[in-house]
Amino acid sequence: MLNPYLLLFLSIFFGMLLGNIKIKNFKLGTSGTLFSGLFFGWLFPHFVSSEKSFQNTFNIFFQFSLILFVTSIGLIASKEIKEILKKYGMKFLILSLTITFSGFLLTVTFILILKLNPYNLIGVFSGSLTSSPGLATALESVNHTSEVVFGYTVGYIPGVLAVIFSIYLIPSIFKIKISQQKKLPENKKEAKEKTFNLLSYSLVIAIGIIIGNIPLNLGFSTIKLGITGGLLISSLTLGSIGNIGKINFSFNTNLLKNIQNLGLVMFLSSIGLKSGYKVIENFNGYSLILMVISLIIALFSIFIGFFLGKYVFKLDWEILAGAITGGMTSTPGLGAALESTKSNLAVAGYGATYPFALLGMVVFNKILTLLTF
Repeated sequence: MLNPYLLLFLSIFFGMLLGNIKIKNFKLGTSGTLFSGLFFGWLFPHFVSSEKSFQNTFNIFFQFSLILFVTSIGLIASKEIKEILKKYGMKFLILSLTITFSGFLLTVTFILILKLNPYNLIGVFSGSLTSSPGLATALESVNHTSEVVFGYTVGYIPGVLAVIFSIYLIPSIFKIKISQQKKLPENKKEAKEKTFNLLSYSLVIAIGIIIGNIPLNLGFSTIKLGITGGLLISSLTLGSIGNIGKINFSFNTNLLKNIQNLGLVMFLSSIGLKSGYKVIENFNGYSLILMVISLIIALFSIFIGFFLGKYVFKLDWEILAGAITGGMTSTPGLGAALESTKSNLAVAGYGATYPFALLGMVVFNKILTLLTF
């Protein structure tokens, strides 16, 4: 009997099979679960779209898997984040704001040049950079909410795919030899630890959710960091502190990586299952144009970020890959960066740029809605 749990694990199974197919030096890896999720979401559109229990369950999968993934990567990166910020701090600020500004600038250009609904394009901007806070800012600032949401929905998948494929293909296109890049030394003592404290792990999550729901007043807008932002702050902060009294926040890295991978494949599959029927249902000539625009905006932002980080700031690819995905606020992209670089430096780069990128998306969405076209 068809149920959401069956669809989820079928998506994971076939997605992992798809991800292991290697063409020269390229393979999808865990990102294959996104495509299998899209396929099953398209194959069973009636169940996914009309059955309320299916949507509720997929939303639970989405939130729970996101919590596991983000908390684990934050705790893994927490030991290096101080050194990374000390060495690259301002570079990450500039990089993240440049990426989001590039997308904003191209969106304004498309609005001025093309005879398209500007509210659709405002939604496409947030979709291309996979930014829910950006979408929320736009929705609270305009009356044409359904038109903005439509643009976001259509633009989201091209935005995700652009980041994933770029992270895998950039090293091949620009002849970057990942194995020769610098890596931070591993903590051998930590590697020998075999503990996993569920009490501490749960506390990190609880604090992260509380932080993510605190409203931040920026003067022109009030935002929340959301689950991703809150969990990143709590896991990076508590993990770098190490312990509070008898509560220990040091975890075995291998165990965290297993939880991270489980969270990632569930996260990607649930995105595909939630979005597959929407992509097909909304597909027509006009939505195809919006999807192409989203893809162009995403690729433009990514490559501006890449050239700035690689040739101006001279960042190693491991950390730059994570910084680009953070600048694009793309959690699926981070999964691709981790898998392609095999380095936890990608997590540190993501954690350092993500908060600034969130701020950039809020500011630039606000400016978009204030402009009169």
